[in-house]
Amino acid sequence: MRRYGLTIDNLLSVDLVTADGESLYVDADSDPELFWGLRGGGGDFGIATRFEYRLHPVGPLVLAGPVFWPLEQAHEVLAAVREHAPNAPDELGLALGLVPAPPAPFIPPERVGQRHLAVVFVWSGDPADGAAAMAPIRSVGQPVASAVGLMPYVAVQSMHTLR
Repeated sequence: MRRYGLTIDNLLSVDLVTADGESLYVDADSDPELFWGLRGGGGDFGIATRFEYRLHPVGPLVLAGPVFWPLEQAHEVLAAVREHAPNAPDELGLALGLVPAPPAPFIPPERVGQRHLAVVFVWSGDPADGAAAMAPIRSVGQPVASAVGLMPYVAVQSMHTLR
């Protein structure tokens, strides 16, 4: 999320078992280079047995969900994202993907499996302010489906990754 950064931005420490069986506690002070690598360098450093994260007060409900546009409208929607996202409030998070529409109740059956531009919105502030912050992007083109609404933040965290 934009307001608090990515998951890796909030990682505080890792308990790690190396390939030679050594158990390590790794954080920014104990081993800054290894900690940097663990924050995105891949899985070649060992097996993480515990992660410690900085937490932030979000939710329990947030205004969030995906909106799907036909690929023909991608240029127009992406232009709106490019124009509005840099100046949007930090409470507005966006994830974009060119994905096949899933077999979900809010997707028209004839669209399932077809590629679309999907924008997943997450508003981490007062839900009453979220619709206005999303409007400059949501009002572009003619989306084929939308599932933006109030939902538990933990549901947003467990949504399938856009592919």
